[in-house]
Amino acid sequence: MRVVFHGVRGSIATAGEATRRYGGNTPCVAVEVEGSTLIFDAGTGIRKLGSDLTRASGLAPLALNLFFSHLHWDHIQGFPFFGPAYVPGNRVDVWHARSGAESPLVREVLSEQMRPPTFPVGIEAMRAELAFHEIDAGQTIRVGEARLRCAPVDHPNGCVAWRVEHRGRALVYATDLEHDADQPPPELVELCRGAELLIYDAMYTPEEYVGIGGPSRRGWGHGTFETGAAVAEAAGVRTLCLFHHDPNHDDGFMDALAARARRRFAGTIVAAEGMVLDVGEPAQAGRLRWQDEASHGLVAHG
Repeated sequence: MRVVFHGVRGSIATAGEATRRYGGNTPCVAVEVEGSTLIFDAGTGIRKLGSDLTRASGLAPLALNLFFSHLHWDHIQGFPFFGPAYVPGNRVDVWHARSGAESPLVREVLSEQMRPPTFPVGIEAMRAELAFHEIDAGQTIRVGEARLRCAPVDHPNGCVAWRVEHRGRALVYATDLEHDADQPPPELVELCRGAELLIYDAMYTPEEYVGIGGPSRRGWGHGTFETGAAVAEAAGVRTLCLFHHDPNHDDGFMDALAARARRRFAGTIVAAEGMVLDVGEPAQAGRLRWQDEASHGLVAHG
């Protein structure tokens, strides 16, 4: 499985020199599995992903699968700018797990944001074949050779974490979640059990979370590197990738946070826009490789 980060920022996109290295686009992660492209969330990062996919495909039609963790603004705002959805002959399957009978349908939410007065072009302008799927948490989905399932996590208005399995390897995409460091939720731990990679929302520092030097972030639905490390340790995760960075955390702040997080859990890396991770085949003994921006080489993390 090949993982490419197209957006790693939470809440609102940030552009400028201060966030150049880690990136400013809101959440979008692509997982390539044996010719299938699995996309997680449609923040502003999905615009460039769509351009890359179209360029790589040439004239060949695309079959894509888009999985939503939840439907808050920063996770859907790039959808109207997703180029492949406008191309006849392409197909986009959209997957969403409802948090209850009263929660909105994904098609309704995506359509609403593309209506006046907030957007000039309606979803009907998307000429690709769009298929919308509402599923239950825990339901298993098969896309090509990959198997996916999800579990609910604690976030205002509901959210799910996704697990992708392929040929004995697994990764978990767990964004927008909140829990205590000393009591990781059993359902989340089980979803992450034995995964090579856990992409985890660590938006706040532990001090920010409890309100030292500013307002408390308790109840806002996000985690810290400490809560991520607790899940990784309880589930036997090999590599923890911090994600959904606070828009106020510039590159220098993120460098310091990365160093601090590695002292808590040695197998920690920090997501950066454009970063590529390879989750190894069984013959690679579960090794994870990622693109090192400084050297443009592949670095192995055992």
